Amino acid sequence: GLSFCKNICSRFLFSGMAVIFMNQPEAFGLAYNDNDFVFRSTNYTPTQRFKVMVLPSTYPTDPILATVRVWPRQATSGSVERAFYDPSRILQTQLSQQIEIPGASHAGGFDANNIHFEYVLYVQEEDKVGGVYVGGASTISDLRSVWNGVENKVNWLDFGYDYYDMKSGNNLRRPLSQAPLTQYIDSNQSAFLYFLSSDNNASVVKVDSYDSNGAVLQSGSFSFSITNQYGYVAVGTYDLINSDASIWSGSTPSTIIDGAAYYDATIRSGGGLQATVRYYIDSKCSKYEPIRLHWLNKLGGFDSFNFNLKSEEQTSIKRSTYLQDEHSFTGTAWKYEKTSRGTTDYNITTQDKLTVNTDYLTEEESVWMQDFATSPVVFQELKHELIALSGKPKRIAKQTSLNDKLMQYTFELEYSLNNNRQRG
Repeated sequence: GLSFCKNICSRFLFSGMAVIFMNQPEAFGLAYNDNDFVFRSTNYTPTQRFKVMVLPSTYPTDPILATVRVWPRQATSGSVERAFYDPSRILQTQLSQQIEIPGASHAGGFDANNIHFEYVLYVQEEDKVGGVYVGGASTISDLRSVWNGVENKVNWLDFGYDYYDMKSGNNLRRPLSQAPLTQYIDSNQSAFLYFLSSDNNASVVKVDSYDSNGAVLQSGSFSFSITNQYGYVAVGTYDLINSDASIWSGSTPSTIIDGAAYYDATIRSGGGLQATVRYYIDSKCSKYEPIRLHWLNKLGGFDSFNFNLKSEEQTSIKRSTYLQDEHSFTGTAWKYEKTSRGTTDYNITTQDKLTVNTDYLTEEESVWMQDFATSPVVFQELKHELIALSGKPKRIAKQTSLNDKLMQYTFELEYSLNNNRQRG
């Protein structure tokens, strides 16, 4: 904005428009893919280089993130005046995941400030004067944003953030997820939808519930606002029931969920419409207690899934020992007793492990499991709290209905906190 430009311009003096950007990344990019800036000087010399500074949008209140020097490179056309810089590795350090099961009477929708970062690049040409590099002309890029996401390199070539942007006028957008739009949930569990809305319009969540025959039971909605373009809503059965009843219009959450076979959750932002996600309630019958896991998906949101078949908990034990002499003086005797200890444990740690199994999956769910298997952040939902897990799969075989008929996966995980025992 204007105030941001004034902050930047007040800190740096421009000696002319001799540095120009040839290319800039899109306004919203994935932090773990390419975010390349290409620039050149109109006063190219063989000894020229560029000083590049990565500045947060809050500069100078917050400090410069990084300062680097880059040199022009040979292009395929033979030109050598162009240089590039990709600040992605620097920007990744400013991002993290964001998930929390909200408490009673919550607001329904929340800012997701941790998953994105706004920045600009300051580029200044430098050249040798008397054998010493001296600064010359400079320029500043447009304001850009990255979020905590990644795409496969092949898919990245066709990626466009507009497909996920709920700004006014965009229709049939998706949440920040590649999950199936039909999912399953039990009657007391959490689920989340993350989204991008570049114009920060007030958003509306609409929930419609249905009976087993597909007849509409109840409809209700609530509004909320985000302040910084990214947000998430809590739309699980537990979350809807525990939201603040005063924010709802139409039916209240308890009447929407009570007796419903399934419900649709739809997010609208301004004139935009995000794709509806359908949740079937208690429809997966199993004699086992389901394990509900939430994981960081490739687009920076959190997906959720119930592993309904048999789960198994194990504890691995690691111990360090030393051998001491079992004899000791007792009065005048040098002897040992039945209670004497030779081999002695002095460092014991335990690691709790969890093995989960899916039930039979659809083709779309089977593809979705690769996102789970490769996720760096996994939580188990247990009594409405999140318990950190570490995923251990080293490979996952792609299953299809043609090749495998019935598609099913087993995953091994570890709880992230190790436990200690006393010394021997």
